[in-house]
Amino acid sequence: MKKLFIFLFLFACSGEKTDDLLSPNDFDSKYKATQNAILLDVRTVEEVNAGALAGAVNIVYDNAFADKLGTLEHKPIFVYCGSGIRSAKAAAILREKGYDPVFEMEGGMKAWKAAGLPVQ
Repeated sequence: MKKLFIFLFLFACSGEKTDDLLSPNDFDSKYKATQNAILLDVRTVEEVNAGALAGAVNIVYDNAFADKLGTLEHKPIFVYCGSGIRSAKAAAILREKGYDPVFEMEGGMKAWKAAGLPVQ
């Protein structure tokens, strides 16, 4: 029984990809196919001014991020940042606050640009 528990624990914590972590192309396709979705950019204002995805709402990820969510509707959310680190943290908070589903872009804007996708 102990071995089974250890195996399940390690498997659950292994960092495997989930259906909510999408490549830039899949993120783009799924966002466009999802009605009433919110595209959420959690980068700094300076990063956003250097280029963002069309139609994105910006809520900067920082220590007060959870407090800033009060005005955000409970709809499907597609979240991204510069490289995927902040958006993963933001997605965890969104899920804790009851937002569902929450999709993350793997690799953030760096991966988006590397895939040759449009930036405004």
